[in-house]
Amino acid sequence: MTYEVIDSFKVKSLVNTRLLYKLPLNYTEKSNETTISVVVNITQKYDETLHGDKQLIQNKLILPETPKLISYIQGGPGFPCGVPLDNSGYTKVLIDKGYQIVFLDQRGTGLSTPLERQTFNQLVPRLDGESESAYTQRQLDFILNFRADSIVEDYERVRISLLGDEGKWSLIGQSYGGFTSFTYVSKYPQSLKEILITGGVPPINYGPDDVYAATYERTKERNIHYFNKYPADKARIQNILKYLNENTVKLPNGGTLSVERFQQLGLSFGGTGGTDNIHQLVVKFDYDLKLFGFPTYQILTAVEREYSFDTNIIYALFQEAIYCDGNNLKVKTSDWSADRLRYLPNNSSFVYSEKNEVTYFTGEMVYKSMFEDYVELEPFKSLAYALHTNEKWSKLYDTQILYETKVPIVAATYVYDQYVDFDVTRKVKQEVFKGNGNLKQFITSEFFHNGVRAGADKVIGSLFDLLDCEID
Repeated sequence: MTYEVIDSFKVKSLVNTRLLYKLPLNYTEKSNETTISVVVNITQKYDETLHGDKQLIQNKLILPETPKLISYIQGGPGFPCGVPLDNSGYTKVLIDKGYQIVFLDQRGTGLSTPLERQTFNQLVPRLDGESESAYTQRQLDFILNFRADSIVEDYERVRISLLGDEGKWSLIGQSYGGFTSFTYVSKYPQSLKEILITGGVPPINYGPDDVYAATYERTKERNIHYFNKYPADKARIQNILKYLNENTVKLPNGGTLSVERFQQLGLSFGGTGGTDNIHQLVVKFDYDLKLFGFPTYQILTAVEREYSFDTNIIYALFQEAIYCDGNNLKVKTSDWSADRLRYLPNNSSFVYSEKNEVTYFTGEMVYKSMFEDYVELEPFKSLAYALHTNEKWSKLYDTQILYETKVPIVAATYVYDQYVDFDVTRKVKQEVFKGNGNLKQFITSEFFHNGVRAGADKVIGSLFDLLDCEID
């Protein structure tokens, strides 16, 4: 399979080369000849003997004679991979291990046929006289090609292009990238040398309700921590939510800052420093209300920048769809799981009332109101409802292959992970791997979900130590 080099440059000690592939939209229907663009960036250490000719750097991909490729699979769903502009963080750890790193913009993100309001309308245009239901069905049929199984097929085409049919590479999957890595080994174990997972063991054979029941409990813990640290914010937040409940507040891009949208700032709890960042926003917002009687443009801009849903629509649309696996016959639909579970009696602190002493922030959850509050999500409201009632899901995980595989799998598991629950991860290890040693864990309470960024040396180093133990 051929590719086109669309960008290549040296930055300090790194060489980045971006490759453009034309790949099938649909891998299962051979009659569908529609293609999409998938872009991959290869990052490697600059080598004078290989890359000394500037003209060669610009015009072609040059790999060592015996490549040592590792694919970094990004979290999400619906986020691209950034191009490293300096040799630091997890890039440096992997480069120092002698790897060339493959950063693939997952289909629908970055340079890989990105999906957003305008591009979606071009890719799936509404036909003259087409009913709303018929158009929504065509949208659904289209976007279901952007799940993990299709992403894995893209990776396979890239692997073969770079290494040949028999060549193997390694994976490092962060968060949803870990989920995708498990799909990869379920489909193509023969293509993989080893898999490193950071905060991303998928909840195999569990459904959205199981996931969000656990997520609400973890989010409660993060709220308790927050309000113990910043007790004065209880009154500040009640003041802010009262204002939002009584007024229509528009954000700079035209979206609505509702009570529920403000609570979604709790998404930041999942990363290092998230509580401190939210506190700064709360203090400023409350101060503006007391000084002027309304929030200033500055604070509204700051709040708007905290969210990725306008710029990453797959993140909102697929947030619960990633927990729907065609092999799990117990779960047919997601049915707005996070929205439903919010109104259970034990989750009452997540529902604003003026009578509350405290109202909790929510976390990595998607609510019906988001498709009214976010200006870029509003056009996808019908599609969102179709996804949450959809019953036909592609198959993601083969538990028999996972149990039997000889591909070493090592995972960093974070005790206080707000997004990928520690207890569910342990259950998956027990129920799928049954003590056979095919999944080895580095368990730590030192980091949150973004451990691979906050402590790359320790997290990735510990995973390589586990791999070395397997080799011994």
